[in-house]
Parts: sequence; structure tokens; C-alpha cells
Amino acid sequence: MFAKVTTMKLAHKAVAATLMCGVFALGMTGVASAATGAVAAPAATTHLSCARAPKALTRISKIEGAIGRRLPKWQAAEKKATAAGHTTRAGRIETRIHKLQKIDTKVGALAKKINAKCPVGTSGTGSTTAS
Repeated sequence: MFAKVTTMKLAHKAVAATLMCGVFALGMTGVASAATGAVAAPAATTHLSCARAPKALTRISKIEGAIGRRLPKWQAAEKKATAAGHTTRAGRIETRIHKLQKIDTKVGALAKKINAKCPVGTSGTGSTTAS
């Protein structure tokens, strides 16, 4: 039994040492990437491109349609659960409803932003003259 315990302790120490070496190695990499990460951060932000506007607006309309179909169902389910006395279930459904409404608000704001920058009449290709 003593040999088994000693072997287990050695195995645990070996695993811990390996993990610590990995943490230190990643820590040094993290510091190096943090120094260069500040430069790369602005490139990671998305910008609004009128070339992609029609596709984005199509996707937004699909999302709004799905939310429009789901929201009344969830509201009816919440009302039914509340009437039946299932307060926990009604609370969970209410949380889902709030999430859907939040998504709908964000998507609507994005659609307004896209429509403000890229009017509906543009094709999004950049050049409308015939050569």
C-alpha cells in the first residue's frame, strides 16, 4: 500500500509540474501577444460595407421573421404557465422572451444603421456606370 501511495504522489507531482511548465510557457506567450494585441485589435472590429449590405439585410429580415413567429408562442406559453401556477416555468419563459426582445432590438438597430449608410437603391458593387 505504501508503494501505491508513493507512486500516486509522484504521478500527481509530475502532472502538476507539467501543468506549471505549460502555464509559464503560455504566460510568456500571453505577455508577448498582449504587446502585439493592441495593434491588432482595431483590425478585428467589423466595419460596415455596402457591398455586403443586401446579404446582411436579408439575414436580418429572416431573424426578425423568426422572432415574430416565436414571440407570440412564448407569450402564450408564459400566460398558460402562469395561469396553471407554474411560476418557475413562467419565469424561464419570461427570460426567453426578454432575450428574444433584446435580440430584436439589436437587429433592428443594425438594420437602421445599414439603411442609413447604404441607401436601399444602391447595388453595393461600387460602380454603377457602364464602360
